[in-house]
Amino acid sequence: MRDFLDERPLQLRREPASDRGYWRVIALAGVLLLVGVLMLVLDRQGIITPAHLRLREVVQPLASWLTERRANLVSWWSTPRDVTTMQARIAELEAENARLAAEVLRLEQARVENSFLRQQLAITRSYPWNILGAEVMVLAPDAARRVLTIARGAEDGVRVGMAVIGQQPGGPPALIGVIEAVGPRTADVLMITDISSQLSVRLLQADSAPLGLMQGQWQLGSRLRVELIDRSLAMHEGDHVVTAGISGALNLPLDLAAMPQAVPIGVIEAVRQEGQRQIGEIRPFVDPDQVRYVWVIISQDG
Repeated sequence: MRDFLDERPLQLRREPASDRGYWRVIALAGVLLLVGVLMLVLDRQGIITPAHLRLREVVQPLASWLTERRANLVSWWSTPRDVTTMQARIAELEAENARLAAEVLRLEQARVENSFLRQQLAITRSYPWNILGAEVMVLAPDAARRVLTIARGAEDGVRVGMAVIGQQPGGPPALIGVIEAVGPRTADVLMITDISSQLSVRLLQADSAPLGLMQGQWQLGSRLRVELIDRSLAMHEGDHVVTAGISGALNLPLDLAAMPQAVPIGVIEAVRQEGQRQIGEIRPFVDPDQVRYVWVIISQDG
C-alpha cells in the first residue's frame, strides 16, 4: 500500500532506441544543411556549372519529347470523333476557302482594272484622244494573219478603221493595229505588223515631216517597213514614225478614214537602199503580240 500512496512523481524512462532515432534525425538534417551550403558555395564559384549544363543536355531531349507527346495527346483528345461533325467542319472549311479564293480574285481584278484606268488617265492627259479600254480576248492562233479580238464592239461605239493603241512599261502609247471587223460586243483588230496592213505615216525630222507608206512585214520575217513618197528626201536612223492621218484618201484596202494623225508607231532602226528606193526598218514602240489590254481611239479632240 505504501508504494501506491507514495506521492513522488514517477520518472519516465527513455528507451535507448528512441535516443538513437532522435540523434539520427538531427544528424541527417545537419548533413543536408551542410550539403546545401556547400552546393551554394560551389555554384557561386562556378565549379558545378559544367555538371549542371551536362545534366540539362541529358534531360532536355526527354523533356521536349514528353512535351510533344502531351501536345499530341491534347490535340487528339480535342479532335471531334463524330463523323457527321467532321464532315460538317470540312464542308465549312471548303466554303470558307472558296469564299477567300473569290475575294482574292476580285481584289486582283480590281487592282488590274485600277492600273489600266491610271494608264488611260495618263494617256488622255497627254494626247487629244477620246479612248475606250478593251481586254484582248483572242490572239491569232496561226501565222496566216496577225489578228486579235477585243471585248468591245458596235454597242460600245467601235467602228471599222479606228486606231487601236497599247502601251508597254517605259514607252509611249503607240499604234498596234486597226479595227478590221466589228460585231455587237467584239471586234477584230488587224495588227500593223501583218503584211496586209498599210498606213500613211510621217517621219519626224528636225526641219520636216516627210510622208511615207508603212507596211507590215511579219510574214516575211521582219516587223515594219516604210518607204517615203518623195524619193528625193532622205530618212535617218532614229527618226520617229507617227500616223499621217490621211490613209483614208490613199485608196487602201481597209477604210482608214477614222485613223487620227500623230499617233506614235515606232522608230527607224535601219535604212537600206534598194535601187532608187530608200527602205526604213521600223522598231515599233509596242509589240502587238505582247499586249493584253488596249485602247480604241474613238475620236480626236479638235
